Amino acid sequence: MFGHLGWCCRIESCGANEQILQQPATARIANELMDLRLLGDATRSQNDGADGNGSLHIPPDFSVRSIDSCNSTTPSGYVNLTEDQKTKEMLKLQEMIKVFVKEVLQGVLLDVVLEDGSLMACRCRMDNKLSIVSLQVRDIVRDIRMTDIQEICSGKELERINTTTPLDDLCATLVMSNDQCVSFKFKDVLAREHFATCMKVLRLALD
Repeated sequence: MFGHLGWCCRIESCGANEQILQQPATARIANELMDLRLLGDATRSQNDGADGNGSLHIPPDFSVRSIDSCNSTTPSGYVNLTEDQKTKEMLKLQEMIKVFVKEVLQGVLLDVVLEDGSLMACRCRMDNKLSIVSLQVRDIVRDIRMTDIQEICSGKELERINTTTPLDDLCATLVMSNDQCVSFKFKDVLAREHFATCMKVLRLALD
């Protein structure tokens, strides 16, 4: 059953310039968030027994900063910013990631894209070490190791992925090292990019 819930073979990657694990700005952010595992341990007890039926909270001041980042040699969001502005942006991002971590430790509902393009509610939860993503549909659970995620693609990046699953600008896709991928669809671009941004930072924090 789970083999048909958003899992597909990756025929073509996002391209060398799209490798999110190589973006220097995101790497810098990850290096400053290495204490997230401690946050996971600290919040584990308060999330035990939670029903995990919540949704992701998007900060009211969140803006999409990386839609066109692949077309520029300068990471989006850090162009022409002063050091003070960069510091403020970093603090905002750190707080956003902390809220995201608390939510996924408890478990949130996402819409996974099936091979025919239809959507199915999926419970997404991470372990307290933030190293495994568990996806649950009904009584079926599939675990994804964060270190197996090679790319996180969204928006325009999805044009470079050729899969058996129909995707659009509201989708974000986790591409694994075994050439499989799982895609989620969000209500709008902000929700999609919020998820993709947070997942990229958490992935880099494990390197």
